Amino acid sequence: MTRPLRLEYENAIYHVMNRGINRREIYSGDEHRNAFLGIISQASCIFGIEILAWCLMKNHYHLLIKTPRGNLSRAMRHINGVYTQYYNREEMRDGPLFRGRYKAILVEGDDYLLQVSRYIHLNPVSAHIVERPENYYWSSYRLYISSQPDFFLLKSDEILSIISRNSHDRVKAYQKFVEEGLDEKTKQFYKSEITPVILGTEERKKFLLEGIEKNTAIFYEVSPDYNRTCVVPSLKVVVRACAEFFDVDEKDILQPKRGKKNFTQKYCHVWWKGMGIRKAECDC
Repeated sequence: MTRPLRLEYENAIYHVMNRGINRREIYSGDEHRNAFLGIISQASCIFGIEILAWCLMKNHYHLLIKTPRGNLSRAMRHINGVYTQYYNREEMRDGPLFRGRYKAILVEGDDYLLQVSRYIHLNPVSAHIVERPENYYWSSYRLYISSQPDFFLLKSDEILSIISRNSHDRVKAYQKFVEEGLDEKTKQFYKSEITPVILGTEERKKFLLEGIEKNTAIFYEVSPDYNRTCVVPSLKVVVRACAEFFDVDEKDILQPKRGKKNFTQKYCHVWWKGMGIRKAECDC
């Protein structure tokens, strides 16, 4: 059976999911969840992806990702690969952590985008973990309904601007929208044994599927003014940027070291740094 084709193009939005192999847990504690979010933050910086929503469950995750550069596959390879390496080091195991390729549903249209964000934020409620979505810590919903929903990892404006054009009312409007619960159409879509790769209008599906037929692998919809010129930075520039990003000395990067020392602290620090918390306050 052939694997489903990936549809990638600029500014596409995807609902990305992946589950642990044999449905096993992929996070052994909060330290692992912090590291996972730190790796997502790193992928956002490297590949330019935007995170519109997330929810980390025990044995799977949900991400709502926008790809301004049309490079979902490269970003997800980094996220799943680096986290698997981290988890295997921490748990002293080897082999795959996830059951296979991530599942990515292309979300087309504002109405569908709203429904998917609600589905992601209500996942802990549907799983009977909490009664209200704001009571689940490892979800972006608490940030959505806060007074300052946008911070370094989450880009909530994409969805909040759909629910209401009034900046004073849109947070409450989104909260009300989520509390109304899932609509029947969205429930049926995610209950399907084989989830379609596109969630959108029939016209948009037809357009994208016709585009696939003209290509052997990936369909790109690229604006004519997009500059594909690749400028490779020098090693010196890369080292300097990494040192500044991870708050380490350049000599430490150039000095070869073995082992897993400071691996968790590095990724947790990326996460907490974005939250505005000083490195000394991080428990990792």
